Amino acid sequence: MIVTWVSKAGGRPVNGDTVGKTRKNGIVCVAVADGLGSEIASEMAVNTVINEFENNPAFSEERIKEYINSANEKIAGYAMTDPELLHISSTIAVLLIKGKKAIWANVGDSRLYRFYDGMIAEVSEDHSMAFLDFVNGSIEYGDIRTDSNRNKLTSALGVSMDGINVSNIIPLDAQTSFLICTDGLWEYITEDEMEDILGKSCDARQWLRSMTELREEKAREKSDNFSAVVVAM
Repeated sequence: MIVTWVSKAGGRPVNGDTVGKTRKNGIVCVAVADGLGSEIASEMAVNTVINEFENNPAFSEERIKEYINSANEKIAGYAMTDPELLHISSTIAVLLIKGKKAIWANVGDSRLYRFYDGMIAEVSEDHSMAFLDFVNGSIEYGDIRTDSNRNKLTSALGVSMDGINVSNIIPLDAQTSFLICTDGLWEYITEDEMEDILGKSCDARQWLRSMTELREEKAREKSDNFSAVVVAM
């Protein structure tokens, strides 16, 4: 397994994203978060998930929910200590891999893409008004990137968390790879581009490096922070 990542401030003065990875008892845990209102929120989200996992490592739908719920409670509790912090929140996407099995979960609009044999096989669902517009048929999936509701989240850690999306447990083999990223990446890199670049890359590091370069070419001035983790089996 290869795990490689990037996390950059983009056009912002501070990087509000956080990436974390650890391994214990044969289980790999990867987390990516995008802080809203403060970089402290994403740091708290990822650090809590990683710490909770390391304290009680397990591979199950119930446990991955517990890790994320702990992060939600941590951020909400911290926000209550100061009126100026009441608005802080964070997205998160978490991937667990044990042997030849994987499970993942997300809150907000940080995404997990599962690729199989170079093609997208599955994408996590966003908690956003734009995603609801897509579900309701008002817009196409690709329009989520530019829709006026794309940054209006319906669920986030720390404030009004309304559900956690959890995948089924899926089998893994050498043809499987994952991309876990914040909206600062997927807003600029389309699904077709992800697949095209993957097909032209000799390994996971080149794939991530090429996506990063394309993102930076396409990014507007003062563009958002962006983070991405590639996991290749």
